[in-house]
Amino acid sequence: MRRTILTLLLAMLPAVTPPAASAQHDSTTRRQSLPRDVRREVVDRWNGPNAARANDRLEIEESREVPGDVAVLGGPLIIAGHVRGNVLAVNADVILRRTARIDGDLLVVGGDVEGRIAARVDGSTRIYRQSLEYREEGDRIVATDDESEENENWLRRLEHHHEGNWSEALRIVQAGAYNRVEGLPIQLGPVLYRRTSWGSFRFDGATILRTGSSFNSERGDIGHELKTEVRFGHERGIGIGGEAFNVVDPVESWQLSDLEVALAAFLARRDYRDYYSRHGGRGFLTLYGARDLSLTASFGEERWASRELRNPFTLFNAERDWRPNPAVDEGLFHVAGATLKFDTRTDPDDPWSGWFVNADVEHGRGAITSIAPTSGLRVSPRNGISDYTRGLFDFRRYNRLGPDAQLNVRAVLGGWLGGDQLPLERRLSVDGPGSLPGFDFHSARSGLDVGSCGGSISILGTPAQCDRIALAQIEYRGDLRLNFTGDWEDWPRHYHSAHGDVVWVLFADAGRGWKTGTPDGALTFGSGTLPPLSTFRSDLGLGLDLGGIGIYAAKSVSTPAEPVNFFVRLRHRF
Repeated sequence: MRRTILTLLLAMLPAVTPPAASAQHDSTTRRQSLPRDVRREVVDRWNGPNAARANDRLEIEESREVPGDVAVLGGPLIIAGHVRGNVLAVNADVILRRTARIDGDLLVVGGDVEGRIAARVDGSTRIYRQSLEYREEGDRIVATDDESEENENWLRRLEHHHEGNWSEALRIVQAGAYNRVEGLPIQLGPVLYRRTSWGSFRFDGATILRTGSSFNSERGDIGHELKTEVRFGHERGIGIGGEAFNVVDPVESWQLSDLEVALAAFLARRDYRDYYSRHGGRGFLTLYGARDLSLTASFGEERWASRELRNPFTLFNAERDWRPNPAVDEGLFHVAGATLKFDTRTDPDDPWSGWFVNADVEHGRGAITSIAPTSGLRVSPRNGISDYTRGLFDFRRYNRLGPDAQLNVRAVLGGWLGGDQLPLERRLSVDGPGSLPGFDFHSARSGLDVGSCGGSISILGTPAQCDRIALAQIEYRGDLRLNFTGDWEDWPRHYHSAHGDVVWVLFADAGRGWKTGTPDGALTFGSGTLPPLSTFRSDLGLGLDLGGIGIYAAKSVSTPAEPVNFFVRLRHRF
């Protein structure tokens, strides 16, 4: 039983398969030479211009900043400071301190990397167990494997050619969070990746098996997700790709992480999301001009449909009923989108300073064949065609005030921008631990509901029905100077704070949702009107961050009758 639970928990960890993972050979012990293209890349990097190069031990202290590439032969290489370029370790181990930062790629052949979870590497990380066979010609090196390969027969050259040009893997990972409509979605399929002198190519193909329905349903509820992308350029350039999918997606994914939602569902039988199915395909184009800035445009055709509630296994509260999964508006839509991302945070999981901006605009057009029930009246789309535009904007600023203190602020604005009413799967809400923790998530309550914009009519599952939302969050974090985990550098990043092991957090939140239309002065306002600030919900809270696991208490200020809510978060609140 313990092994089953552990397996499920490990499977619920978010699937992260970066390009480097497919190129790594950590799990294999085959005795073979390095792939030919990797040997050539290593030789070219070593023989090329480097800001720092050493034939033995090299240490980059915390206060040091290297303005370009770093290359080490023999090693070891110890990094505690900042490298603004790429890092190459040949037949050497790399030790990364928590303060280490590498702006470019990390390539290690014939060695291993220690501390890579705690450090920051903005580019790809590739680790090859095979050593490089080489000879020195002055300051240059020549791969001897390339010379001996010329003498091999044509069959061996063909075999090595295949190995050298492609990195491939078979993976079994989670496709999404453990939830009440799928159980545990398991993704099975190949991952192919190739890095070239002009860019890279990647292909992900997967069949999605859902433990809640794939094995006990006459309909054979099995999904798929195929995605490919070609990138021209490394640090900056253009990416072109496409994908075909049959997946289950959350209506709102911006409030909590997949891991937090999965653990809440599996352990406590509490699901903080609603779900619907997406079946179709799309193409996309990405422009990336810097390591922290990208712009993606996409267009596709998708069929949206409701999902039935299942009864997946949970560790506790098995006697409790799941919250119903609300129905959504069903139909075939053509969807165009544009997403701008700007991220200068020092660490995405434990940021000390920097900006994070995610701006997403979507335009959809299609026929709704089945309209889901809502609390208010629905206006039928013109000529049976729904044509809408929606945006979601997330702005965050992290400010370091001193060695052990920081002040962080966040603003989220989103919702209807134009056209017809939003389909139900594009509506929003602001209540629960991910936004206004002083208020329960999608709970039925009397009076004016500005959290999920429900009305006097009770709708199954209490879906999000707001056309627009506005949310502001602020928090102050200070270190208690306690240390329980010491210098365990490989403690998983999700459960380790750069501040120390215990941080106290004081926070406040304010926000609300509303509908657009004929103003009623309560829940509905004109398209150019912001509701009075006096109508916003607000709360105050205090908590402890124990090395990345936060235990918090939040109390509503705007509605004093609401009880104190206690909740647990992984990583930061935002």
